[in-house]
Amino acid sequence: MPVARLDRKQIHAADVSGMEGPGYALIDALPWPCIVFRREPDATLTCNAAFRAEFPKLAGMPTREAFENTFETTDGKSGARIYFAPDTRRWYRMERRELVLGDRADAVFLINISECVEVLRRHREQHEQLLSTSRMMSVGEMATTLAHELNQPLSAAINYLSGCEQIVDGESEDQRLRQGIHLAKRQTERAAQIIGSIREFVRSREPHRQNLDARALIRGVIELLRLEAEQYQVHIVSSIPQDLPPIFADRVMIEQVLLNLIKNAIEAMHGTAPAHRRIHLSARLDDEDMVEIRVIDQGCGIDENGMRQLFTPMYTTKPDGLGIGLAICRSIIEYHEGRLFAEPNHENGQGAALVFTVPRGLA
Repeated sequence: MPVARLDRKQIHAADVSGMEGPGYALIDALPWPCIVFRREPDATLTCNAAFRAEFPKLAGMPTREAFENTFETTDGKSGARIYFAPDTRRWYRMERRELVLGDRADAVFLINISECVEVLRRHREQHEQLLSTSRMMSVGEMATTLAHELNQPLSAAINYLSGCEQIVDGESEDQRLRQGIHLAKRQTERAAQIIGSIREFVRSREPHRQNLDARALIRGVIELLRLEAEQYQVHIVSSIPQDLPPIFADRVMIEQVLLNLIKNAIEAMHGTAPAHRRIHLSARLDDEDMVEIRVIDQGCGIDENGMRQLFTPMYTTKPDGLGIGLAICRSIIEYHEGRLFAEPNHENGQGAALVFTVPRGLA
């Protein structure tokens, strides 16, 4: 529909409420896009050259309602309404002025505020990044302090258990006592290794990477979590090919990743019927010659928003979670030149799969 044009005599005779002089006569010469609407009946009267240049597709809008429906609106921080034009991909503030003509009419000016919106967006992102960095630095400091404080009692516990092990080996015939002390010592040594690994990781030292048997590593982690899995009635199974090549990685760091992923999978199935609480661990050699390990659960799954933010520091869906576990896991895997990602469980459509890759062992 062609846009109606006002007679020049009418334009010069018109007045704008709240403005001095014959303001409407200047509308066509203004640098800001402007469009004029009659109130009753709703109709477009005219628009200036700046409007036609900025919005060539909107110049022929028949009514104000049709015009405003082409914009997406949102509330600014000051409470003012700001408008986004999909055609121009820009943000605008609309200024309305009443015109005194033969009919009641409104002039709508569109002020481009895209640069301001972009500056505010960047400022908000930088602020959030600074907060996240500050939190991560605090967590790093706490981890270093904890590692230092825990190292001494763990060393003492290992010494005590070593002494007990020597006593029962020489005197006791109770096989279960001997096995219990041996397992306790093994777990204490492993805790000391984890503490040492955390200190190395926080201090950015080079972890110790070597060829590792992935099958044995996965079986060891499953055994560590056996009691917790039984407590929550979760069945953990693995299907690891016999010919899977070794991986080139730091043992403690990869064990920590697996522990975190499996524990998350156990927690994700709290709402699943006990008969269906199953975690499946699988491994294969992918197309890039990397060893791919999958931890698949039948839990609550991850929605689209969760998929986008899953590995973001401080993001968590747990009431008592810190939101740093998966972020640290991703950092560990990226250090190993691999990838960590999530996807829906394609085996039966319920739950999620957390997948990571690590390099195969050196020949």
